[in-house]
Amino acid sequence: MKKTLVFVFKSLDIIRGGLTKAVLNRANTLAEYNNEVIFLTLAFQPRFDSIIKELHKSGSLDKRIKVINFFNDILKLDKSKRKSSKDVVEEKGFYVFKDENQSKPSYRYYKDGLYVKYKRYNKSGDLLFVDYMNESRHRYQRDEFNNKGAIIRSRQMDLFSNKPRLDSYYDNSGHCAITIWIDDKGKEGRTLFFDKRNPKEYSKLDDFYKAWVEQKLSKLSSPVVISDSRKTDDIVAKISSNKVKKVAVLHNNHFKSPYDHTAGIKKSWDPFFNNINLFNRIVFLTEEQKEDVENKFGKLKSAVVIPHAVPKTEKQKNENKVEVNPNLVVTLARYKKQKRLDEAIKAFSYVVKEIPDAKYHIYGFGDLQGELESLIKKLNLTNNVKLLGFTSDAIKTYKSAACSVLTSDFEGFGLVLTESLAAGTPVVSYDIKYGPKDIIRQGIDGYLVPKGDQKGMADKIIALLKNSKLRDELSNNATQVAKRFSIEKYETSWKNLIENI
Repeated sequence: MKKTLVFVFKSLDIIRGGLTKAVLNRANTLAEYNNEVIFLTLAFQPRFDSIIKELHKSGSLDKRIKVINFFNDILKLDKSKRKSSKDVVEEKGFYVFKDENQSKPSYRYYKDGLYVKYKRYNKSGDLLFVDYMNESRHRYQRDEFNNKGAIIRSRQMDLFSNKPRLDSYYDNSGHCAITIWIDDKGKEGRTLFFDKRNPKEYSKLDDFYKAWVEQKLSKLSSPVVISDSRKTDDIVAKISSNKVKKVAVLHNNHFKSPYDHTAGIKKSWDPFFNNINLFNRIVFLTEEQKEDVENKFGKLKSAVVIPHAVPKTEKQKNENKVEVNPNLVVTLARYKKQKRLDEAIKAFSYVVKEIPDAKYHIYGFGDLQGELESLIKKLNLTNNVKLLGFTSDAIKTYKSAACSVLTSDFEGFGLVLTESLAAGTPVVSYDIKYGPKDIIRQGIDGYLVPKGDQKGMADKIIALLKNSKLRDELSNNATQVAKRFSIEKYETSWKNLIENI
């Protein structure tokens, strides 16, 4: 019997990290075999409809897959015909100054010598938000708008922390339908739903999410619900219907620093481990993580290991020959602490001393960009190391390089490793939990070095850049990853799991 596959997920986006990419790959693969595949997304996204259209258009999301967003559905934003008159930059009675430090058109507004508000537009001229300031220049409110110019969220800000403390959401008729209280740590708590026929109050937003998810599931036949994030585990695990089968997929390392068995478990994993017996299946990406969890909690009848596959779609998009730059090294990673890109850059400083023409291109996005740029300048590597932003064409990027590098503190699998090898690009990686030792064959298609060994990593990179014969040998071996982690094995494993759950 065909099932209805439901992903409960925070959000989908055009620019995305490895987790979202892996989930989209799985959803696209399983769209062939199941009655219906649905995403129930929870996060508020002012441009939700545009994002989903772009994901469908680009092929990142199969057009057969339906995506329903909590806020869009509750507020009925897709049915909204509300329009406001076109906002104008110049406003009578205000002095207006353009903010030259922003990539999107942004303006500050002054009245009677006081800074009173701030506007930002997208490049098409649509108003994104307006911030309002008090006499002390503290922001006390932000109003956000949809692409029709209608307000959809208003945020009341803490005058000292400059963070939201109350969010109000407006429905398709302009009525305030939801308010959410936010504590000083950013956690969403008391939530009020001002439904005209049946108003309700929830002690926290997750309770409203759960009620909504259960309402959507009640209309489906044979639903199998998947939680891919520890942020959704509590919602999925506590679904009360017996007809719903529940699956948790573990994408990341569950240990605290130093991220191995010598440490305790991260608090963010409590929603999973507190509900571990409520899931019908638990999917691990590596045998090593399964063993670590079972050593702590005992044997799990629900456990199964299904590694990520090398995505077919990525390979097919890039059949044209890409010329390899023998002096180029690449990394695809978000600019965040976990990825230890600072250590990769420091390791590359040793490479440049040996090979002055060596280049290191880092593709990604994140809040550490400024720190990484400062480090590059400090090490006098501005001619060698570049932060190049997000790339939507991973295989082509890898094919252009002599090797790729991974310096993470921890991973759950390391999809970037299989992508690099599939492109014929050897990998030099820290030997971390979890993934690298399952994927990289030492001295055959790449190298593992002890975590933190920057000089050891540099030595392996230098060897690959200097010795084209060695590089070609490892490159030829690397593409065997497509058989070792084949889409066919992946499809079979997931089909069997869903059919037999």
